[in-house]
Amino acid sequence: MKIGIIGGGVAGLFAAYHLVRAGQDVTLFESEKCGRGCSWNAAGMLAPINELEFQELPLLRAGMASRNLYGYLEKDLGDIGLKRNGTLEVALVPDDEGYLRRLFEFQVEQGLPVEWIPGHKIQEYDSFLNRNLPCAIWSPADWQVDNRKLVERLIAYLKENGSTIREDEKVILWKVREDEDGKSDRELVELVTDRGTCIVNRLVVAAGLGKFKHNSLPYKIYPVRGEMISLEVPRLPFLEKTVRIKNSALGNAYIVPKAGRILIGSTSEEKGFDASNTVGGMLDILRKCYAAVPGLYELSVRELWAGLRPSTLNRLPVCDREGGSPVYHLNGLYRHGILLSPLLGKAMSELILNGIRLPEIDSFRIG
Repeated sequence: MKIGIIGGGVAGLFAAYHLVRAGQDVTLFESEKCGRGCSWNAAGMLAPINELEFQELPLLRAGMASRNLYGYLEKDLGDIGLKRNGTLEVALVPDDEGYLRRLFEFQVEQGLPVEWIPGHKIQEYDSFLNRNLPCAIWSPADWQVDNRKLVERLIAYLKENGSTIREDEKVILWKVREDEDGKSDRELVELVTDRGTCIVNRLVVAAGLGKFKHNSLPYKIYPVRGEMISLEVPRLPFLEKTVRIKNSALGNAYIVPKAGRILIGSTSEEKGFDASNTVGGMLDILRKCYAAVPGLYELSVRELWAGLRPSTLNRLPVCDREGGSPVYHLNGLYRHGILLSPLLGKAMSELILNGIRLPEIDSFRIG
């Protein structure tokens, strides 16, 4: 079966990965460079436990299942910077303790492996944390991956295993092809790009915020800007664990130490398609992260950027077939792209090849 995929972000790459592993003929179209949008700009946290909000149980179930796939991916793809070093979710000031306590109790109710850490014990988990932090939640089952290594290894795997990647080629429209009698052939889709045409048996639209001249998506997608900062790693030993920050006045933030860089972020701003870094965004990130880890003060800034996350109206991703057509959608992963894409790519492969909908994605429908 010949399958076309629109979108070379981590969602499209994982859909291609699972389909190629199943022996399918895959052609992936990317209007720019594969993996260089949100996937490149992410923090790479695999933190379904600490990503959990009170109304997000479907995301928790999917996130836990998807995180578990990373152990297999590491064996298949090679070095993807996978670190199983846990996450500390810290309250910044005493006023934040009530919210963090409610979150902890909710996590315990869900049977999650978490531990409550009083302020006087926080530095036992990482000595670079501010000794005045009032409390924290320790989540040893939250991991992280190097998202940039991940997309590079996925692209290499696809090329090595016979898939076709057509970068810098924009899909203008697609249509279900009609036969000579003018009747729709539900097994063929014609794609028109700025370079020509392509006929496929199935089409996966994983285009994020991409727009098309003659096709509209059967769901609403809008951008949420996230600003981030990359810092140089000091020569001496420094922070080892991922730190997520809760603050009722200033909002949330995170610090993610990786090999060769330390990521701090992020904002969550609905500012349309403006992907600019702002003074306010940088200030919000820096003051929260510095308050949690004062040692950041001496580090050199390596890189600044802003990305646009594709979100649906209910903040749940879409992994579904469009009616009875040969067109499928994998989109709207918002802030969960790196975490959820392995599972959603697998789910898309099962949906296309076997008509099976994995139970973990039951809530991720078009409508």
